[in-house]
Amino acid sequence: MHKCIVCEKTILERVITLGFHPLADTFLKKEQLLSPQKMYPLNCLLCKNCGHLQNEIFVSGEERYVESNYSYTSSNSPSAMAHWDEFCETVSNFTNLKPNDTVIEFGSNDGYLLKQFQKKGAKITGIDPSPVVVKIANRNGLYTICDFLSGKAINTATKKNGKAKVICGNNVLNHIEKINEATSTIKSGLKSDGYLIIEVPSLRDTIQKYLFDMIFHEHVSTFSIKSIDCLFKKHGLYIANVENIPYHGGSHRIYASSDPKKYNKNVKNYIEREEKDKLFDVETYKKFMNKIIKDKNDVLAKIYSLKKKGKKIAAVGAGARSNTLLNFYKLDATVIDFVTDASKHKIGKFTLGSNIEVKADNALASKNIDVALITAWNIGKYLIQKIKKINDTIEFIVPGEKKLL
Repeated sequence: MHKCIVCEKTILERVITLGFHPLADTFLKKEQLLSPQKMYPLNCLLCKNCGHLQNEIFVSGEERYVESNYSYTSSNSPSAMAHWDEFCETVSNFTNLKPNDTVIEFGSNDGYLLKQFQKKGAKITGIDPSPVVVKIANRNGLYTICDFLSGKAINTATKKNGKAKVICGNNVLNHIEKINEATSTIKSGLKSDGYLIIEVPSLRDTIQKYLFDMIFHEHVSTFSIKSIDCLFKKHGLYIANVENIPYHGGSHRIYASSDPKKYNKNVKNYIEREEKDKLFDVETYKKFMNKIIKDKNDVLAKIYSLKKKGKKIAAVGAGARSNTLLNFYKLDATVIDFVTDASKHKIGKFTLGSNIEVKADNALASKNIDVALITAWNIGKYLIQKIKKINDTIEFIVPGEKKLL
């Protein structure tokens, strides 16, 4: 029987079904194309007790981040770096961070955010399980422990620099299956006046904006404020502030403290709004599924109409969410000529499941490409402006839109 990973109750209901998918944040080298590719059911369960949404099938962390060619980097785009710059400034001001205070980041990736805290004089430590990105971070002088978030890793970090004024994890807690254990571990590394700051995809935004492509095997959870509040209170942490931010299409930035006096009274209002929006109602998810299936059919009808006319189509954005879309739509290299991305860690590789080659954005300069499918549509406006400078004759399809842009 399935159990909620937040409240540990067993009153769960399957509300989202997206078929079989490979790992979304993994890309293949050319020589791997003829090897078998693992696929797993991508379904989500809703907890009727705490309002948590979680994957039904969990793929081990070792397979997701250690055995795979994990390709995401924090500094993969100007928009991402601008977001981390803003995060550092906002968090430093909120927590009154001082030089020589300790900052620990779990899921620190290539260390871009840590570097910004380091510039402010903070003593920094990163924790990340991917050998690929840890090597990048350490090569750049950003001390990073190659490990999952664990008691051992936190102890190593605090022995080096002392307990932390700030422990942060951005789009990371939603990757962790054992989140009760992780939350307890985090608290053990905080100073009494320290803060845990997380960013996680918002359940409200995911459902209301139809962000189904934010669901993939690496994302074990999609949090509501109700479920985060439940999780933190179990471990003596209290939400001190909530910010709704547009990153990844819609996320929560949560500040938590071990001081109950800092508990933000607005948390009750957030939860009441979630309930008013029927985020914990199964009927809401039926409408959600109907919408994304309709969008799929509309986009595929447009794509196949263009293919019949002999049009060449490229996809733009080789991210995890793009792979969810491509595999759910069942678009592969027989339909999409190539996919473009700015990340040097992805160019020259192939998408998992759909086997589409990843090229640099300047491949769109070819007049042989007629149409661009914006798979990274959360930054669609930025990408469209960028592509128009490369090829001003290209047409665009944005999933969820009813027409070419």
